[in-house]
Formats: sequence, structure tokens, C-alpha cells
Amino acid sequence: MKKTPLVALLVVALLGFALILFSCKNPKEKQNDTSTAKAVLLMKTFSADFKTAWDSGNAKALADIFTTDGIRVLGNSQEPIVGDSAILDSFTTTHAVGSPLHGSHIIITLTDARFLSDDVVIGSGTFDILNNADESLDKGKWGNAYKLIKGKARMVMESAHNTGENTNNIEAVSLPEFTKDGDTSLDKIYASVARYSRFYNEKDSESLTSEFIENGVRSVSSSDGIHIGSEQIKESLMMDSDNSLQATVLGYKKLSESVAVAHGQWIEKDTEGNNVAFGQWGNVFDISGEQAQLIMESAGQFVN
Repeated sequence: MKKTPLVALLVVALLGFALILFSCKNPKEKQNDTSTAKAVLLMKTFSADFKTAWDSGNAKALADIFTTDGIRVLGNSQEPIVGDSAILDSFTTTHAVGSPLHGSHIIITLTDARFLSDDVVIGSGTFDILNNADESLDKGKWGNAYKLIKGKARMVMESAHNTGENTNNIEAVSLPEFTKDGDTSLDKIYASVARYSRFYNEKDSESLTSEFIENGVRSVSSSDGIHIGSEQIKESLMMDSDNSLQATVLGYKKLSESVAVAHGQWIEKDTEGNNVAFGQWGNVFDISGEQAQLIMESAGQFVN
């Protein structure tokens, strides 16, 4: 029997070790960009729990599916709803007798779900809230971030935005920008938000598209559908207006070494500087590189 030289054995061993490292790393990277069966199942389970609580008007059960420091960024609110107490109050008000949504039921659809790390999941889809006659009371899109806690998804940030318009001409409230000195991840997000506004104002769709990861998600109330991937995102960008965009950061939370969520306010102005539209955004960022990139944008116009 011919013996294999020791050098050859070492080469094979090193190659094998390299392949093991590569195979361990690659699925995780791929998982950041693609839906998985487990993520879809988690999101469907979460949506079913949310629907059960909503349809029964159970404000406490709805609040309990958030993390204690959870955030709600909603199209029908000018300000973010932060923390378990404020979240419980918001659902209590929504389902109180006399509320337009009292006794309503909700239909939730799932468009995309994916893991960003072992315990961070994002999902996006649509919602439709109906009365007892199955007439639509409110509808829109959502793009949310979750943490896995003891095997169950808990909402870190809900970013849900209605279709419709600010029919009562309500003015945007002035909100203080979030600051935290010495936080390099937050600095990256500030820079990303500034670039987004600049590219929008310059009508530079190529550069604006590059602010997203290759398989990014864009869920905004100003365009139909949920857009996934660079091609769809670029097509969804509306650059035919002379209006300008201003955006500020109102809050931020780091979910892992590579992922953070942030939320804020945006205002669109015409050429004379008048506010023509405004609303909130709640986005998920990849902060692993020198510059932050959008994993998911979820934003909408304030609708009263």
C-alpha cells in the first residue's frame, strides 16, 4: 500500500479545516440575506398570537409580545411609543369602547422573514383591520424587528404605516434628535441617514440604492408593495419631484455586533420650504462595515 506523504496529509487537513470554517461562516452570511423556513415559522406563529390578542381586544397580551424596552413606530402617531408601559397604554386606548377600532379584527400577511443573527429576526408584510361587517377600517404595511427570547419571538421594534393621507393638514411636531457621544455604531447610522437625504435631494437613485444591502427590504407607504433586492428597490424610488427630504434620528438600539435598529422623523418640503408631508421611519441597519447600510427601511406618512 502506497503511503501518503506527510506534507500532503497536512495540506488536505488544512484544506479541510478551511472548508469547515468557510461552511460555518457562509450559511450565517447567507442567512442574513434570505428567508429561512424557521424564520417564516416564527413570524407566522407571532402573527397568529398578535391576531388572537388583537381580535379579542386584549391589550395586555398585545403588550406582552414586545420586549420590555420595545418601540412602536406607527403611521397614525407623530411620536414613537417607547417602553412596556407606553405600549400597553397605546393598545388599551386602541381597543377601548368608543375607539374606531374597538371590536375590530385584523388580517396579517407575511412577505419576507429572515434571520440576521442567531437571535435577531426581521419580517415584513401587510395588515388590514376590519369591522364586524368585514369593511376595512385601516390598512398598510409593516416591517418589524424581533429578538428570540427562550425560543419565542418578541418584538423589539414595530414599524407599521397606514396607506392614506394627512387629510386634516396637521403640522409636524418638533422632536428632539437622539444623541449619544462616543457611540461609533450610532455615528454610522447618523451618516447613513444623512447620505440617504442627500442622495434623495440630488435625485441620485443609484447611490440611494447602494445605501441598502444587496438583498435589502423597502416597505414604505408611498409605493405599492414591498420591495426586496437592489433592482426592486431602485424601481420603487420616486425621483420625479423637486421636493427635498429632511430626516432626524429619534432613537437607536444595538441588537448585536452587526445589527441595530433606529427610528426617527422625516419631513418633505417643497421648493419654497413648506412642509408637504411628514411621518416616522423605523429601520434596521447593518453596522458591521465602515459604513452602515439599510437592511430594511420601513417608513410612512403620518395619517390622521
